Amino acid sequence: MVNQLDDIVGLVTGSLVLFSSIGLFALTLNTRYTHSIGRVRDLYDEIKNNDSPVKLTKELEFMVHRCHLLKWSFGLLLCSGLSSGLFLLCSILIRFMGYPTDEILLVFIILSVLFIFSSMIFLFMDVLASLKATLIHIQDLK
Repeated sequence: MVNQLDDIVGLVTGSLVLFSSIGLFALTLNTRYTHSIGRVRDLYDEIKNNDSPVKLTKELEFMVHRCHLLKWSFGLLLCSGLSSGLFLLCSILIRFMGYPTDEILLVFIILSVLFIFSSMIFLFMDVLASLKATLIHIQDLK
């Protein structure tokens, strides 16, 4: 029983590190999303008070695009967290009860890695969109 408990503690410790990293990634996404939403509101106010809002409108479009990318990134990160949680629960069930099978664990870990990788791709796309919006803003200042 003690050896089985040691295995479970080792499994839970590894999973807690995974959940902590997912939490840090979620905080990063939340900060970027909050900043993007704030900038969208600022741009909208500037467009209402400006006579020729062409560049501001283009920057606003990029910022809204960024918000959509971050929304998808956050959703995929949530899916990764859920998949990781199911992996942890199934691992504990296997240790105590002998089911479900190892193939289910493999599916959950593959899904978790796939979701987090996809989330990182959307974050990278957001970084590129942020650069485009910044370049539009810099050109507007010249």
